Amino acid sequence: MSSTSRRLIAVDAENLLGCDPRIATAVCWEFAIAGLLHAVGFRKDIDHLVIAVAPHWAFTVMAIAPSARLVVRKGRHGADLALCDALEDTAFIAGRYSEVVIASGDHIFCEAVRSLAGAGVPTTVAGLPTQTSSELIASASSVMWLDRPGRFLGEAATVGVTPVRLDALPRAPLHSGRMLLRHRAGLALAA
Repeated sequence: MSSTSRRLIAVDAENLLGCDPRIATAVCWEFAIAGLLHAVGFRKDIDHLVIAVAPHWAFTVMAIAPSARLVVRKGRHGADLALCDALEDTAFIAGRYSEVVIASGDHIFCEAVRSLAGAGVPTTVAGLPTQTSSELIASASSVMWLDRPGRFLGEAATVGVTPVRLDALPRAPLHSGRMLLRHRAGLALAA
């Protein structure tokens, strides 16, 4: 294990939002990442920050944490797998970091936590309550609960999505066996 007090902070950014990333606002992303860094006491000049994210959100994350090492992978669980790859070389990590903080609640990180423990590296899991794997909790040296962005931001955490009741939509009048349809660009006739 390293004699320095430098920590590796490994972040699964999408997992910290507490909602689907597609409806998370920029404020929600910023609250999740900045809130995590504050909660773990991130030291910009000492600690090493690695953030994993799907390609769709790379620019959003880099705007919030420009000094982070960004790992990106597309596909199902792509960001998780990219972060697992970053945590794979436990001998390297053990020689350079005194602790690893994994900011995620996903079960996929259990093997990394166990491997790091086997290499003598204490690992803290920072996750959202009720969204963190019980096996991940049991595997970690310590656990830190993070604030859910929506709890503090309310409606500002997500893009407004208004449900539409189909029975409330106006019905187009029938004219000579044709129904008049309304389009954004104008009117069209349908048979």
